[in-house]
Amino acid sequence: MKHTTWIAAATLGLTVALSGCSAEEPKRAPAEVEGPAPLTKAERSTLDAAVADYEGWVKGELDELVTKTAAFTAAVKAGDDDAARQVYPVARTHWERVETIAAEFGDLDPAIDAREAGLSKGEPWTGWHRLEKDLWPARADDYTRLDMGERIKLADKLLADTKTINEQSNDLKLTATDIVEGSQALLEEVAGGKVTGEEEYWSRTDLWDFQANLDGAVKGFEEIEDVVEGRDAALASKIDRQFADVQKLLDAQRDGAGFVTYDRLTKDEIKAMSTAVDALGESLAELSKVIG
Repeated sequence: MKHTTWIAAATLGLTVALSGCSAEEPKRAPAEVEGPAPLTKAERSTLDAAVADYEGWVKGELDELVTKTAAFTAAVKAGDDDAARQVYPVARTHWERVETIAAEFGDLDPAIDAREAGLSKGEPWTGWHRLEKDLWPARADDYTRLDMGERIKLADKLLADTKTINEQSNDLKLTATDIVEGSQALLEEVAGGKVTGEEEYWSRTDLWDFQANLDGAVKGFEEIEDVVEGRDAALASKIDRQFADVQKLLDAQRDGAGFVTYDRLTKDEIKAMSTAVDALGESLAELSKVIG
């Protein structure tokens, strides 16, 4: 979305008593605040190639999401809870990386990724987090676990919806603005909500999501960085530093190939992560002033 600011010119009314007649000063046309310089042909070509590459990367992530979701749902349907718990955060990584463009998939996004706290009364709950609760029910009060028939139905729907999303990705038509705004909005969501631990409430695997969200934002910025650097080298450098700052905070919480569970973070660690992600999101918002 281009953020073009219009300043309405003031209309001055001047009444002049002259021979019983009145005169009014002509109204001035609205003045437009100068926005980013038009893209050059070379810059447009670079961004077109960047968007095509990003679309291909998204497709690859969704292909892998289907594969990992199939492994997850197979474990769920076999009653192998330990295997399902192990693959859960790994599989979801591929969705969280491309969540910048989740809105492109309409109702399929909430069908696979809705959280219980975000549902309206009576709204059906399906997808990853419904099965997450059943696999990690310790924090649930008076919860009755799903029977095998219910599990199978939910698992089959999750896999089918994921495959449909993957098929729809063949027709993705994105722009550089879509990539920038999607990354910015996702990081704002992380800083303002996800950092509280709301996303993976049952499994406490939030840091896998944070890393994947960061991966997606990094990928999007890397695609357009050459154009940004040519127009505002200072902003490009600042964003690079801020990405590194967030990554450093995540790296401090690594545990083997994954991360510690969210409940092991201190309040100070959570605050530091929120502050760093928020600053990064604000810098990404400035990109609209650079490339439009």
